[in-house]
Amino acid sequence: MRRTVTALAALLVLASCSAQPSPVEPPSAALPGWRELPGSPLSPRAMALGLWTGREALLIGGADQPCPPGADCAGDPSPLLAAAAVDPDSGRWRVLAEPPVALRWMQGAVVGGIAYVQGGTVGGEQTLLAYDIAADRWERAALPASGVTLVAGGDLLFAVRGSEETTPGPDYRYAPSTRSWSELPADPLGAGFDRSMAWTGQHLVLFDHELVPNPGADGPPVTRAAVFDPRGGTWRRLPDSQQLATGPWLVEGGKLIAPALGGADGGSVGNWGRTYANGGVLDPATGTWSALPNAPGGWHASAFGTTSAVYADRPGPVLNAVTGQWGVIPPLPQADVSDSTVVAAGNRLLVFGGASWPKEGKAELSSRAWLWTPQG
Repeated sequence: MRRTVTALAALLVLASCSAQPSPVEPPSAALPGWRELPGSPLSPRAMALGLWTGREALLIGGADQPCPPGADCAGDPSPLLAAAAVDPDSGRWRVLAEPPVALRWMQGAVVGGIAYVQGGTVGGEQTLLAYDIAADRWERAALPASGVTLVAGGDLLFAVRGSEETTPGPDYRYAPSTRSWSELPADPLGAGFDRSMAWTGQHLVLFDHELVPNPGADGPPVTRAAVFDPRGGTWRRLPDSQQLATGPWLVEGGKLIAPALGGADGGSVGNWGRTYANGGVLDPATGTWSALPNAPGGWHASAFGTTSAVYADRPGPVLNAVTGQWGVIPPLPQADVSDSTVVAAGNRLLVFGGASWPKEGKAELSSRAWLWTPQG
């Protein structure tokens, strides 16, 4: 089956280049809502992995020779760049033990005091590392399959396939106590793409688009959903939505919120007859879908709740999921950068590093860290 490409998931190719980095120049005065976390022990870099432990933000790996915007390069990591953690409350930094291998295209999740980090080595091998936060110790862990995304779910770690277009197969759960993976029962949705999972606090919710011969041309690729009960090992299918985004999701007040703005109508060829919104709200208990409240225009948006958040890779509209009101995250108070590390530190936004690209094409890298705290 041919590979499908959706307008909902544009791929930005990031990689290495031969330019030598230089530090980003200091900005003018900080804007309201932002404060700097000085004293970073890390070298300037872009594309580091950021994970929230509940107390600290872990900043791991990255590239000190990132690829210019729009270029097609290998994306190799800089070998074994130091990793560190920062406590946004105290501003205290600490250097982590050296990871056993440098990884690129990293993603991860934190479960039970262990940070699980997955990525590819320079040689292309998919690798899973486990970092014991309290012991400051790394070790290699087994990976059930390639092409999976890690999702934290209570005291379990889940691995979901991003698509079943070319590599169909099961999803998995990992029991840290036994260090073993097991297959999840087959979900009731059938073959899908743009697959993601979200943890509600008790259940796992799977989202996807139906895998059909001509996605989009065969009708709007609306988001489908099913709920998995880890205790009973059973699935419950929910009604299909009238939205297009399959994540990311913020859990607040028992509901799941995808703060994706804008929408699509299928275009001039294969028009769907109306516009379908990208984002929306799901009540997984009842299977009820609803629209984002008073959504503004634009595309990239964030949302925060009482203790958690999902943040886009740039400032802009932000939804207070508690009040239902929209606000704006002001621009980062430093020179314009891309490929920064974005971490939801509780319901706060932590931004680290990044690269700017002057006209001559030489990357200017940052090692600065900033924290934005929601007001109200």
